[in-house]
Amino acid sequence: MGGPSSHREVLGKMTESSKLRSFIIDYRLAPKHPFPAQLHDAFIAFQYLVNQGFKPHNIVLAGDSAGGHLCVDLVLLLRHIAKTTLRQMTPAGVILLSPLPGMHMHGASLHKNAVYDYLWPTPIEWPTSPIRLFYKPGQKYDDEYRKEICDPLLTPVLGDLSEFPPTIIQSGSSEILIDDIRELYVKLKLDNPEHGWIQWEEYPEMVHVFHRFLNRPESEAAFESLANFVASL
Repeated sequence: MGGPSSHREVLGKMTESSKLRSFIIDYRLAPKHPFPAQLHDAFIAFQYLVNQGFKPHNIVLAGDSAGGHLCVDLVLLLRHIAKTTLRQMTPAGVILLSPLPGMHMHGASLHKNAVYDYLWPTPIEWPTSPIRLFYKPGQKYDDEYRKEICDPLLTPVLGDLSEFPPTIIQSGSSEILIDDIRELYVKLKLDNPEHGWIQWEEYPEMVHVFHRFLNRPESEAAFESLANFVASL
């Protein structure tokens, strides 16, 4: 999961509904390539598009699950580069589909919704936890590790999310990440109080990245909303 082959149908539907061209990144995956390899690849891909003549303000970032987390990270990296180089690097907008909020998650829905979602809340204490495989696989889970995963690039909700571009978040009420996704949305709203362009849509009884179930009416409604969001940029 996490590449062109697993996301071709969702990307195709999003492209069709938004009537825009799409560019998908075949970025390196953990645990073979732990973080920040994915962020390096995303930045290289973004810079490639800029070098091809695309303006940052005409590029919309989109990602689901861990790809959503990557989109947030890329915005933070681009913001840092813009401040240090005085270059305009802000994308037109960001689409986050059931984004992984970060490495430090604690919402009650992790366990409350486990009976509904197809994701399983693997304890972070386990070496096989997706989080442990994503960042420093094989590293001992100690105080130093717990401190490191609170870095804003790993857990964005603990950082500064100001100057964020227009963003839409879509999630399902029955997914295990919903409480932490809600916290990410609140953080984005608080850090961007002067803008009304941070949106969140919660779809009742839907699970993690329900967009993959293309024939569901909820998926159709979600893609239509995404098309309207893109058209508004």
